Amino acid sequence: MITVTVPATSANVGPGFDCIGVALALYNTVSARETDGGLLIEILDESSEFLPRDTKNLVYRAMKSVFDEAGYTPSGLRITQRNAIPVTRGLGSSSASIVGGIMAANALCGAGMSRGDMISFAARLEGHPDNTTPALAGGMTVAALDGGNAYYQKIPIDGNRLKFAVFVPNFTLRTKKARSVLPSAVPHEDAVFNASRAALLTASVITGNYANLKIALDDRLHQQYRRHLIKGMDGITEQAARCGAWGCCVSGAGPAILSLIDAERAARFSTEMSAFLSREMPEWNLMVLEPDNLGATLTR
Repeated sequence: MITVTVPATSANVGPGFDCIGVALALYNTVSARETDGGLLIEILDESSEFLPRDTKNLVYRAMKSVFDEAGYTPSGLRITQRNAIPVTRGLGSSSASIVGGIMAANALCGAGMSRGDMISFAARLEGHPDNTTPALAGGMTVAALDGGNAYYQKIPIDGNRLKFAVFVPNFTLRTKKARSVLPSAVPHEDAVFNASRAALLTASVITGNYANLKIALDDRLHQQYRRHLIKGMDGITEQAARCGAWGCCVSGAGPAILSLIDAERAARFSTEMSAFLSREMPEWNLMVLEPDNLGATLTR
């Protein structure tokens, strides 16, 4: 039996559309073994009510992609999933399935893919590297696809200084819909705006100069177009700033919102924001998460 543990991820961090993501300490697990025949998929959480348990299952599809690449045909498969990452909320649940499937299949069939190989393979499957790369590498990653290969740099996050407040609503937002509202072209000044903020974000996280995050997390490529799809976003970001957050951004394609906060003030931030949500926005929940610097892990 192969078991893969995969962290949640927040992609599109601030100005890092399709290129910057961070791994968070919230996990899905995928267990798999080869059987004498057939396909059996078990999902041991409430997502079993709507996730497919046949060949449409994303973990299975990722595994089959690896098997096809390796020229391997298993006699049968038993796959067990336990999902703690909320589905269709912008926290990388799909990426966790892809990464879990790739790692499990690579181990089962002896494909011999290195972690770097799997990072490129996963990015090709998803179409962009900002979710699957931190899921595999851990930390914050800056990644680019070129010629089918993912080139990335990992930035470890000091959990003693930086924590991540994740606001999760009781409504979903599919990535396809979130992408449909984006323009096909943006003004040159918006491209320059994002390039400068992305560079500042990366440098600030590397050096630990988190005071820059209030400016570095600004974005003009996607958040302004998706804002109307996320009811309550303005109220949450404004209140988070009043409670001392360094900055907020849409997590992935949304609707979850990510807030970067000082670890020493995390408990107070959580208390104040939880009270605000309970009073003003009961459809939203708050999780304060540690960074995950390890990435996906495999045990036999």
